[in-house]
Amino acid sequence: MFATVDGISQRAPVHWSENVIGAALCFPYVVALDSEFITVHSMLDQQLKQTLPFKEGHILQDFEGKVIVATNKGVYILVPLPLERQIQDLLTSHRVEEALVLAKAARRNIPKEKFQVMYKRILQQAGFIHFAQLQFLEAKELFRSGQLDVRELISLYPFLLPTSSSFIRSHPPLHEYADLNQLTQGDQEKMTKCKRFLMSYLNEVRSTEVANGYKEDIDTALLKLYAEANHESLLDLLVSENFCLLTDSAAWLEKHKKYFALGLLYHYNGQDAAALQLWVKIVNGDVQDSTRSDLYEYIVDFLTFCSDQELVWKYAEWVLQKSEEVGVQIFTKRPLEDQIFTKRPLEDQGKNSFNPDNVMNCLNKYPKSLVKYLEYLVLDRKIEKEKYHTHLAVLYLEAVLQLKSVTTDNCAELTETQTKLRSLLQKSDFYRIHFILDKIKGTDLHMERAILYGKLEEHDKALHILVHELKDFSAAEDYCIWSSESKDLPYRQRLFHMLLLVYLNPGSSDCELVMAAVDLLNNHAAEFDAARVLQLVPDSWSVQLLSPFLTRAMRENIHTKRMTQITLGLAKAENLIYKHDKVKLKGSPIILSDKKLCQVCQSPFCEPAFVRYPNGGMVHTHCAAKRLMNPNMTNHSQT
Repeated sequence: MFATVDGISQRAPVHWSENVIGAALCFPYVVALDSEFITVHSMLDQQLKQTLPFKEGHILQDFEGKVIVATNKGVYILVPLPLERQIQDLLTSHRVEEALVLAKAARRNIPKEKFQVMYKRILQQAGFIHFAQLQFLEAKELFRSGQLDVRELISLYPFLLPTSSSFIRSHPPLHEYADLNQLTQGDQEKMTKCKRFLMSYLNEVRSTEVANGYKEDIDTALLKLYAEANHESLLDLLVSENFCLLTDSAAWLEKHKKYFALGLLYHYNGQDAAALQLWVKIVNGDVQDSTRSDLYEYIVDFLTFCSDQELVWKYAEWVLQKSEEVGVQIFTKRPLEDQIFTKRPLEDQGKNSFNPDNVMNCLNKYPKSLVKYLEYLVLDRKIEKEKYHTHLAVLYLEAVLQLKSVTTDNCAELTETQTKLRSLLQKSDFYRIHFILDKIKGTDLHMERAILYGKLEEHDKALHILVHELKDFSAAEDYCIWSSESKDLPYRQRLFHMLLLVYLNPGSSDCELVMAAVDLLNNHAAEFDAARVLQLVPDSWSVQLLSPFLTRAMRENIHTKRMTQITLGLAKAENLIYKHDKVKLKGSPIILSDKKLCQVCQSPFCEPAFVRYPNGGMVHTHCAAKRLMNPNMTNHSQT
């Protein structure tokens, strides 16, 4: 039984045979002798560790650290193996837990520096034993605790270490395996599990101190594992900071047909031209890689933010040929700092610059892209340049005329394009109006022609088209509204009166126009001068017909009159307040007498010209002037 100096037992007792003759302590073991055997028990776990046949023994004693056993015929010394040898024997027998317990107990008998080196190695050996048994959680903890050089683990896997690595395995070796094939004996399932463990372990340690100095080995091995297993983390590794060896990694990715990932590797290493060349081959079908189904859109996005102008122009034609609508994004979504909007000559800007003129020269063969780019310049960037606005209007117009000329079902597209054309003609002030008008003449684009006449301030022509040619009365009203936007009330009223005159054109007895005139008055009463309207309308119209207009006109008139009265009253009140304040400022009256003397010359006031100060004192005007001219005299503020 083990007991402390206080007589307290803190360990389990050792179970000996009943006829023990003698016992001795040889840390960390207890040696006992009976009639036939010498038994060795561990103090650490109280388990029997060794049994030696020994008959006729009658003495077993510890003499100065040496265990001596004697018989009637001889004396023997029991020599323990070194602790390091004992631990290695336990590890060889795969008795990992016992080896670790014994190693911890050996701390007291081994110098600190030597023990730390030995213990780390033991932990590493124990980790490889667990690893070989596919006990990966235990192995991972032992590798971490033992600060294993991760290359020892990587070297077990054939071809994972980069060719640039100068790693040599530890000697003596930490394990007995040449490589993973020997360890798994060709079992593919075990091999797959081992590779998954290595992927997980390397991914965890690559951002820790364990990776210091070995980042190239770790990342290259991780890339190879990801590529071989078709793991989704391959792309995450390549788009983040990594230290993959280009030559080894490129060959490995090509071997496993990971061409998109290979392009990312080239891009990370500054070889954008090689990356784009590879990705274009994938899209063209020259090589097969289904990693990204949207690789074309990815290339467009890549070129959009690519700083190499020459490279962008090199692939611009290819991108536009694949899709005009998507390809034009390399110019429209480009960072603003890369786009050049300047009045300098093109030859001073460089042939590869993204000046709008350079871009438009490239897009001339691609009409859809050209329209998209002009819309970007005119509508998004708000570039106020006549040729861009005119060019866009012409393209819209040509598209509308072309769609009208064909007999296919293009109603939706025609409506959309025509709406864009009308919106541009209405909102833009920078296109060549006469040029567009000449192109429209002779066509059935009456609404567009009316808009152009409106831009030329020829409102009578515009309204005549809307009313008599299109018969679109609501459009005529809308025309008056948008044409008078940001204009004063008289201008707006003039337009509505012009429209009313078109409806009431002498000689026109069209009932439809009459009803349109009535609706115009009743719906827009505020836009008319009621007195002028009453002079224009025919005498045959009844009061009931114009009752909504008259009611609103009267209300508007009364409202205007009352608002005018309120404004006038407020102005009068403000004037009274001003007068009141002015009277208050005059203060009390001034009385001149012989008793009042000038504060400067001390003479009485014999003339009315004087200056009064806020403190009540008075001086002659000429004395006040002297004070202002002489800085030595006391300064007074003049009221």
